[in-house]
Amino acid sequence: MKKNPFPILLAVLAVSGGAAYWKYSRRAGTIGKTPAEIGKEVLKDFRAADVSAITLKDAKSEAVVELKDGKWIVPAREAFPAAADSVTALIDEAFGLKIAEVQRAGASQLGTIKLKKPGEGAPETETGTYVDFRDSSGKSIASLTAGKILTSDGSTPGSFSMSPQGPKTQYIKVEGMGDTVLKARDGFNKLETDVKNWLDKSRFIKTTNIKSVTVTGPTPEESWKIRRDTTTSELKLDAPAPGEDFDANKAAGVGSVFSFAQFADVALAADAAKAALDKPVRTAVIESFDDSYTWTVKVGAAQGDDHYLSYTVDAKFPETRTPPPAKEDGKPAETDEEKKKADEEFAKILADKKKKLADAQSVQNRVFLVTKSALEPILKKRTEYLKDKPATAPAAATGASATTPPIEVKPATPAKPPIEVVTPPIAVEPAPAPAAPAPEAQKPEAPAPPAPVPPPPAPPEAPKPETPAPTPLPPAPAAPETPKPEAPAPAPLVPPAPTPLPAPAPEAPPAAPAPAPEAK
Repeated sequence: MKKNPFPILLAVLAVSGGAAYWKYSRRAGTIGKTPAEIGKEVLKDFRAADVSAITLKDAKSEAVVELKDGKWIVPAREAFPAAADSVTALIDEAFGLKIAEVQRAGASQLGTIKLKKPGEGAPETETGTYVDFRDSSGKSIASLTAGKILTSDGSTPGSFSMSPQGPKTQYIKVEGMGDTVLKARDGFNKLETDVKNWLDKSRFIKTTNIKSVTVTGPTPEESWKIRRDTTTSELKLDAPAPGEDFDANKAAGVGSVFSFAQFADVALAADAAKAALDKPVRTAVIESFDDSYTWTVKVGAAQGDDHYLSYTVDAKFPETRTPPPAKEDGKPAETDEEKKKADEEFAKILADKKKKLADAQSVQNRVFLVTKSALEPILKKRTEYLKDKPATAPAAATGASATTPPIEVKPATPAKPPIEVVTPPIAVEPAPAPAAPAPEAQKPEAPAPPAPVPPPPAPPEAPKPETPAPTPLPPAPAAPETPKPEAPAPAPLVPPAPTPLPAPAPEAPPAAPAPAPEAK
């Protein structure tokens, strides 16, 4: 008897189905938007206090900061102090990364979300930023590659979107998690791989209440001293030479030089020869009203848009407090309690001042690169702080103006009388009068020659002038020469004549033959 295969088939299906469910449930614990991972830390067992070194690397550059003797430094700049606030912010961001989504991505997909590790030959557009956190022994605590940043609607921050962009997320690939890719809430604000941007820019000259600035250059024209008597008084040029008229407005930058300046980078000891600080282009001594702070600044050679620079600083503080004078009755102005409190406050202020000076002196004699625009007040020449002299060129102009009055054409206006002189010859205007109609009525003048023919027969002459003269002549001059038919009277014709007179003036001689036929 044949066995029923159905139970066996059912058992196989049950086993395979159970295996598939177990595999899916195991995968669901780490992949996808499941409660098992959402909201948990991206970097498990990450302790911020254990971090003693950080490396950041992208396709272009690499930066390293280290904790040494309790202070963060930049090894690539010969242990110059690092911006501690920036280091702390980076560690806090890494500690606060939370999982928003879990995905899988193969090697071919990593480039689309910028998760390819730098240094592996991938294009820059596909490469992320590698971050490695290490402890004091150099062992890696956590390392990851930070990739593409998206907003809640899936768009890149800053890109155009019709809907409002919500909280951002960033693709993160943690070392040792295989092909698992995480979407982290918020992500990193900025991962800086340029070394000079990790330098503590506050460790630089910070002048306040400047009393005087004395600049010495290679020539007397590049040397000067500008000072003021009080913190509120106007700047003035010290020991001005005869004829030097100082312009305080032009020197406004001197009164605040280095008050807000920052350096661009820190040079290495190997660049000392290039800096040429042994032959500075300027040496400036800046004195302050505050605790007699004195800064001595040397400006060296130019490097592109920057100049090499180094400085030293010193200050003088009173070491003891001067109590107020005694009262009139000889009793102390302070009680024992007031004196104790005032002494403690003075000691605290003195300690803060000494710390500030020590911080400033800790980087003195280092060589900085500073933008030329920040150094402009001390790079200017002495003459650039003087008032502009009234241009002497106008003096020549005044001489020219003496000649210009005769050049004026206004005296030429009397030339109009000569134009009026032409009007007296207008007495010959009877001749021009026929000349004016001649061009306009050349056609009617064709019948005019027959006019001499009729003189023998006197009676027929009367009808002939009636036929041609009245009818054709008035219409032709009607439009242009309405005044000219009235011209037979010489008196009215004189005023309109001035406009055409220049032309008829030469025709005055031909007017003589006109009376000749009349003699006949």
